[in-house]
Amino acid sequence: MSRTHDNWERLVAAVLRKEQLWQLFHAQSRSPSVLSEASDVSSSFNSSSLLDGEAFQFPNPASSTTNWDLTLSAVVKSHKLPPKLALISDFSPALDIEDVFQASGTFLGSGTFGSTYLAAMKNGVKVVVKRLKPLNISEVEFKRQMQIIGNVRHENVAAVSAYYSSKDKRLVLYDYYGNGSVFALLHGQTGENPAQVDWAARLRIAIGAARGIAEIHTQNGGKLVHGNIKSSNIFLNPEQHGCISELGLTSMIETTFMAVTLCHAPEVKNTKNVSQASDVYSFGIVLFELLTRKSPVHVAGGPKAVDLVKLVSSVKSNETITKVFDADLLKHHTIREQMVKVLQIGISCVAKSFKKRPKMSEIVKMLEVLSAMNIGSSGSLMNFGCTVSSGRKLVFAADENPTFDLGDILRAYAKYLGRGTFGTSYMVNVGNGDTVMIKRLRVVNVTFKEFQQHMEVIGRIRHGNVSKLRAYCFSKSEALLVYEYYNRDSISALLHGKVGTSGIHLDWEARLRIVLGAARGIAHIHAQDRQKLVHGNIKSSNIFLNGENYGLVSDAGMLKLVNPIPMRPLAMQTSIYSAPEVKASKKVSQASDIYSFGVVLIELVCGRPSRGTTKNDVVISLVNWIQSVRHPEWTAEMIDLNLLCYKDAYDPSLAMVQLLAMAQLLQIAKDCVSIVPEQRPKMPEIVRVLEKISGIEPSDGSEF
Repeated sequence: MSRTHDNWERLVAAVLRKEQLWQLFHAQSRSPSVLSEASDVSSSFNSSSLLDGEAFQFPNPASSTTNWDLTLSAVVKSHKLPPKLALISDFSPALDIEDVFQASGTFLGSGTFGSTYLAAMKNGVKVVVKRLKPLNISEVEFKRQMQIIGNVRHENVAAVSAYYSSKDKRLVLYDYYGNGSVFALLHGQTGENPAQVDWAARLRIAIGAARGIAEIHTQNGGKLVHGNIKSSNIFLNPEQHGCISELGLTSMIETTFMAVTLCHAPEVKNTKNVSQASDVYSFGIVLFELLTRKSPVHVAGGPKAVDLVKLVSSVKSNETITKVFDADLLKHHTIREQMVKVLQIGISCVAKSFKKRPKMSEIVKMLEVLSAMNIGSSGSLMNFGCTVSSGRKLVFAADENPTFDLGDILRAYAKYLGRGTFGTSYMVNVGNGDTVMIKRLRVVNVTFKEFQQHMEVIGRIRHGNVSKLRAYCFSKSEALLVYEYYNRDSISALLHGKVGTSGIHLDWEARLRIVLGAARGIAHIHAQDRQKLVHGNIKSSNIFLNGENYGLVSDAGMLKLVNPIPMRPLAMQTSIYSAPEVKASKKVSQASDIYSFGVVLIELVCGRPSRGTTKNDVVISLVNWIQSVRHPEWTAEMIDLNLLCYKDAYDPSLAMVQLLAMAQLLQIAKDCVSIVPEQRPKMPEIVRVLEKISGIEPSDGSEF
């Protein structure tokens, strides 16, 4: 980890040095508009829209080690930089020292909160470096705020990977999304025509952004605010859903909202005080922007600012609604009703009284209901951007009786379930009462022959605790995997709840069935392919309940097909479950599966997420937390309080038996998360111990 810190220290120093040199040589020619908020809009999606050719190359130590060292020391001395970059908890950069030294960077522009750079590594990994304007808060408060922001991990929120702080320089590193911002999508880059954006795409953007904001509003005890919601701060994630960026900066930097920006609530313009209600107002403006394709922000050389609230208020009846909606959307009469309903949601968001505005969690539900109304082609996989040719065929597993084909899947109603490490999942009704789960993979990094061979291995797995692969389809751009559908939530959702909800109570017997089932499933996976098969992505969100309420493992073997680094943001959510050797070498093994399963065990006994915060708002992983508590106190502190509410509270013998079993399970978990891979137990051994603890007999046909 210290090596990683050093790597990033050099990268950040180079970024600062670059900006220092740029300011020195271009001070006379810089346009004042570059520092305006409007420039933030244009520069946020186009690295060349402000400064064409302002790319630079980080020094190469192989060719100039001495000069590089002198440059680094000069920058550190000049700016009094701290010795380390503060990484956000589970941040695990997919970099080595060569990547950092050979990285190229591009100055993107300056905006509301500071200057922005794009740093690109040779291996394709990119990160956004934002150098903040002077802050009016102390160093301690800045770090506290960054820990709060860093704790937000959601597929619709651009994650903060790290931050860098010194007396006069503060940097924030964000995940990079190369699909561009919603502003660029709707209005085009400077001098270019806007792209075609259909209604399904706009609805995905709205739902994704709403989910991201709703998640933000649940953080920090339900008090966290974004404060600067606008289309230039909403990007497209790999699945083309809206993703919120620049979280938390408003709370640290005194902001002057420009008159040319019509995105903010009236009370914000008057008092400069942002709130969750003002976030809702700004989101309403985004909805209007998606419906009308008119910009509430003026950009030099771009569209003029339009008061969208005033424009929408001019609509007196359905007959005059054509004056508001984007003409391209009005060509499709079947979506008019949905557009009107989204308009009504937007109107409720921009109510003058903040008390009358809905909560973001309520808005998410309203938009999701609208999305679910997309029956037929408007809700099919093709409208989710699926590019698999309908001329291709599904290849079914050996024991499967084909009752549908690829055309049935592409045309059928598809419900978006979520995006994970390797792709996106959908529930699809293929007819005849048959419902399947489709896993859509992108950037498959193997040949068709290799893919087919691996699918044959996965397709032969038939076990009650492993998700059943029924069929697959391969193309150059993406692949579809067809699984049996289980209408049950994941263990993560059961324990911790979904956005805007809380988890349900799982008693001790239920948790034992979950871990035993999952252990049996993983043990069976490890026995396949001549005992060489690895799951590679074990976590509580990949474990579900089967029909008998035992744990069922999904996503087996996907890591061999898809490299998660290009698909996922730099700060991978799954790194909390990753063994130390995986973070270092990027290579998984059956021993690293054991480590990940150990994290799940801890999660189930403690009833806590795999990552959390301390009383001082410091982000910490569950493994680090449990290892920080010394024996013998650790058992009492770690056990979920809900597990202490026994059915018969007056039976001390039962209480003692269960407490001993919980302690045993925690000890197994600690053995599983041993730093040394060779010291971790094997899965068959874990299965036998869990069966003994639970008193559950080995399953029929089990070899363990």
